[in-house]
Amino acid sequence: MTISRKADGYYLTLSLEEKSVPALSCEVEPTLKNTLGIDMGLKEFLVTSEGESVPIPQYYRSSQQRLKILQKRLSRKKKGSKRWLKALLAVAKQHKKVADKRKDFHFKTANELLSKAEVIAHVDAERGVPEANLNIKGLTKTRLSKSINDAGWGQFLSILNVKAVSAAPPQEANAGQKTIAVNPKNTSQDCSNCGEKVDKELNMRTHCCPHCGIVIDRDLNAAINIKNRAAGHSVLKARACPTGYRGCETRSPHYSACLVWEYVTNLHKNKYSCDYLDKLQ
Repeated sequence: MTISRKADGYYLTLSLEEKSVPALSCEVEPTLKNTLGIDMGLKEFLVTSEGESVPIPQYYRSSQQRLKILQKRLSRKKKGSKRWLKALLAVAKQHKKVADKRKDFHFKTANELLSKAEVIAHVDAERGVPEANLNIKGLTKTRLSKSINDAGWGQFLSILNVKAVSAAPPQEANAGQKTIAVNPKNTSQDCSNCGEKVDKELNMRTHCCPHCGIVIDRDLNAAINIKNRAAGHSVLKARACPTGYRGCETRSPHYSACLVWEYVTNLHKNKYSCDYLDKLQ
């Protein structure tokens, strides 16, 4: 039992354990068909690997004018007086209203995502590596802190992880869905079509690969990379098999042709020697 105090009163939270409920089992294996990758940002709240985008609502920024008025009224009151306490409560209620709107948006967005795929892949927000495109703790210390806190990425990922467990149909209660956090390094820089790294500044919102010629949105390219990493079919992994396709959707025809030509050339130079065949194996 947990008792918490908020601006509009006290809340009582009860946690109950029902032994008749079957144990949780998450046996869903991520594949390219049942996995949906998402890339979160400030231009759009998130972009999926299917090309769909969810606009960012910016609840805090839209209520800044109202908060400014309430805080100005609070500053004019004598601290500790009844009028000051009343004005302070009005400011707290406005902040809670913004937080409730954001939380409701996060729940609805999580439900919509889980209705589209069995596995949701996202970047690991807790790694904290310099190359991470979702290093929340680091980004909240920059000039983008207001927009990042307004988006509430951390709260959304927590809700998504919890909802994934309880989003199964009634006939499959506690069957569970799965969320996978992948390494965020170079998800925006690597090409989702050929695997080559294409350096881009943060203000460059379009991914143009000079190696394979693909031109797509930067966030969409990152979402596809996140999906492929979660499913274990990234382009970087596929490079280890020169002549095998391995069912990977991200292999470009031009890149595959180059690998096959390199394989044939090396095979001809070595004249089918046993040593070279042993290396291929």
